[in-house]
Amino acid sequence: MLAEKYYRPLLHFSPAFGWLNDPNGLVYKNGEYHLFYQYYPGDSVWGPMHWGHAVSHDLLNWTHLPIALAPDALGMCFSGTALVDKGDKSGLFGGKDGLLAYYTIAAEKLPDDADFPQSQGMAYSADNGRHWTKYNGNPVIRNPGLQDFRDPKVFWYEPAGHWVMVVTQGQQIGIYRSNDAINWQFSSSFGEGQGAHDERAWECPDLFEIKIEGQEESRWILIVGVQRQAYTPGSGTQYFIGQFDGERFLNDNDPATVLWLDHGRDFYATQSWADIPESDGRRLAISWMSCWPYANHLPTQSWRSAMSIPHEFTLRLTSDGLRLHHAFVRELSAKYQHSQSEEAKTAIAGSELFQCKWQDALRLKLAITLEENSCLQLTPMPGIQLFITTSAGQLDLQCVRHGKSEDETYNQHFPHDYHLSLGSNRRINLDLLLDRSSVELLIDNGRYSITNLAFPETAPMHICRALVTAGKANADVEWHQFSQFPV
Repeated sequence: MLAEKYYRPLLHFSPAFGWLNDPNGLVYKNGEYHLFYQYYPGDSVWGPMHWGHAVSHDLLNWTHLPIALAPDALGMCFSGTALVDKGDKSGLFGGKDGLLAYYTIAAEKLPDDADFPQSQGMAYSADNGRHWTKYNGNPVIRNPGLQDFRDPKVFWYEPAGHWVMVVTQGQQIGIYRSNDAINWQFSSSFGEGQGAHDERAWECPDLFEIKIEGQEESRWILIVGVQRQAYTPGSGTQYFIGQFDGERFLNDNDPATVLWLDHGRDFYATQSWADIPESDGRRLAISWMSCWPYANHLPTQSWRSAMSIPHEFTLRLTSDGLRLHHAFVRELSAKYQHSQSEEAKTAIAGSELFQCKWQDALRLKLAITLEENSCLQLTPMPGIQLFITTSAGQLDLQCVRHGKSEDETYNQHFPHDYHLSLGSNRRINLDLLLDRSSVELLIDNGRYSITNLAFPETAPMHICRALVTAGKANADVEWHQFSQFPV
């Protein structure tokens, strides 16, 4: 394997040291994007959970701040949310705006416990997140007798004039409401018989309203993590499209319909930013770029795990119905160091369509047309290959990832080989973002998102190469190299 320094992402957020997992408390206030995250500073594997904290003005350059929340006598600080209390509805800020944070209090696991006893806590900050005070009446919601009761997401629901919390309750999502942000009442639950389940609890819910692109009508999106049996084996994120009245969520689709937010192996615990200004209007989100079966065994030592690049979500009408679409955050374009494009490149079986060298990070945009019974092999970096094939009028993507280290768990779970059907089109658009240890792919203007880690075993300088192995292919190619900047 390469030295650890070559795996430190250029574009993606990673901890200065220690362990990182779920993004928490994403909120915008006073010109700053706040990123809190599950953090263990004492080791590069999962441990007693803190809330790490960083801020950014552009979603790409991050300033690390001191730990926001740390374990106390009540327990560890698991995942949660942060938001602006506009107009001091909680009465905690002397009439001014302040920040509220909700997190899961995870008490110490005793020898006979099946899991951590979990309840919901609250903290608040009057100085834009630099200092936090835990509410002295914690927990604000006690455990109702559940093994899994965690990951609260809270927002203000204007039509009814109350706060809403969605929280994991085992295989379901509990919905609570509050008039003062402190005293909570149970409203309803969602999840039984809906979507994808495995033997473990759902995790990291998010609920937000989003307009249908080109229409005045909107829908509500409920995001839920599946721990072990997602689209590909391991952790993954699904979403539901429906209606919400402040107390109940109703799924627009058949309960058996499963919508995956990402079809790769490393896109989990997705959360969206609260309080983005109306003048911006974007629904911005970020995910933990890892997967639980091998997360503790990745080939870094002083630090472990990173976040995905921030995404912009839109809701669009497709032939399959309404579907979320992704775009890499537009701020990326300001970081281009060198750009190049080539039009109408054509290749036949056995010949190369294009290649480009890159070292730290590369964005590659392709418009590809494949003749029937053709195959394009795209190798963005050593250790990962994408095969795009046409057969019987259908387009198929195969993703193959290799990986080997001295860790047997990594060797067992990290390699993969999976397929994704892309429908009947023979012309597709690819937006490929390569960083030192990740490959993020958006297909058909963001209709499909595919996120995978990759840890090349040799050379910090790589070649991204496309080879036609059968039939004939044509492509317009555009690539952008990135300048060095701090992360």
